[in-house]
Amino acid sequence: MRQKLKYLIFLAFIACAYDVQYDVSGAYYDWTVTKQPEHPWMLDYNKTLVTKFFMCSRDGKGDFDTVYLDFEGALDVIRKLDNITLGIPKVVYLVGWQYNGHDSKYPSWAEVNNALKRPQDITALQSLRWLIGEARSYNTTVSLHLNMIDAFQDSPLWSTYLEEDVIAKDSLGNPIPGEVFWDMQSYQISYTMEWELGLAQQRIDCLLEMIPELKEGGTIHIDAFHSMRPSGVGEPISPYTGITMEEEIATQRKIFRYWREKGLDVTCEAGMYWLRKDPFLGLQAASWHNTSSNFEKEDWLGKPEYFDGLPIALSAYTPMQCEPEVMKDPITLTGLKEQVATRLVPWYLSRNPGLQQNSEYVVTDSLVIAPIGWNKSQMIIYAPNGLNQKLDMTQTAVAGANKLLFSEITLDGLRELDTLQIEEGLLQLQLPEGVLGTLSLID
Repeated sequence: MRQKLKYLIFLAFIACAYDVQYDVSGAYYDWTVTKQPEHPWMLDYNKTLVTKFFMCSRDGKGDFDTVYLDFEGALDVIRKLDNITLGIPKVVYLVGWQYNGHDSKYPSWAEVNNALKRPQDITALQSLRWLIGEARSYNTTVSLHLNMIDAFQDSPLWSTYLEEDVIAKDSLGNPIPGEVFWDMQSYQISYTMEWELGLAQQRIDCLLEMIPELKEGGTIHIDAFHSMRPSGVGEPISPYTGITMEEEIATQRKIFRYWREKGLDVTCEAGMYWLRKDPFLGLQAASWHNTSSNFEKEDWLGKPEYFDGLPIALSAYTPMQCEPEVMKDPITLTGLKEQVATRLVPWYLSRNPGLQQNSEYVVTDSLVIAPIGWNKSQMIIYAPNGLNQKLDMTQTAVAGANKLLFSEITLDGLRELDTLQIEEGLLQLQLPEGVLGTLSLID
């Protein structure tokens, strides 16, 4: 049986152009030497808004449940998001893009969710590739939300993974139940067993052959990339195999590097947290959550004795996740415009401190007036309760200007409202309640 499996894997590798010419290292990367990533990131995650769209859920039987966005609808949201974020580079990871929705049929990634297909396309894969291409017009890289640790019994790979001991098993050889997700029992995977059989490489290679545009995008998101089972904190993932936690962590490093060899950064949901010992600094490009406090409080592999924070290049995170707002209201994106002022713009300035030189700005609960770092000729202005007062512009990003164009930020783009005069460095501004606007230099 094992020989037959290896032969089938060999044939699959040929079909997926599996590269066997190099060995991938599982060695620890010492980030303290350069305070830079092992290889330059494919994207600048401190100048990119990283988001997710929750497309589709599955039910407790593994069937379709709810479609929140199809591929055509996703493009319309991307267009509107590009307008309200004023063209900042963006990444959108699609959740529930495969089979019957989120968490459906892992560990397989072999089929695109047919419920998301455009009517005019023959296959859902065509529609997904169309979306990836069209999104580029809106400063957006579309990629995928994946999972490399969870497995479900309805997966087409279940029998193979179970028979070959890739599914985590207890010391007696029984599969270890994991968490229940959306009313379905999950099981976990031994990264090392999957890697040594070549199945991890096969998954990656086949996905990139199916959707080659992913390599052009240069980024992928691996959710729940834990180093231990949530049901077995501090234990090896699969006691039955005798593989240690340290060996599993080394294999995770191989996975990071394998993706990077293929031209893709890997982002994950967090850097340091309770299911990790190594935060993979310099290998993991960005985190969905900001876990800087965890790095300070917890012990982790490679933590300096006198730790005083992480370099900006190794600690990217997203300030404005968008996923819940888009899932709830894909038509008007309620709540997101405000976050551009209160989260996105301040985050950009903090992650790119050189932009703050010689420029004052205000970020409070009642007023945001700050330079838009990615559009240097503009400032953003937002007052939740409205504003009617004179503002001192002498130390701002538009200092020296005699007049400014005031525009409202809308889902359909900027709407020019007024030309405002600056007299003796003071700007009289009347801002309606809840209006998000820009102040732009006039040539």
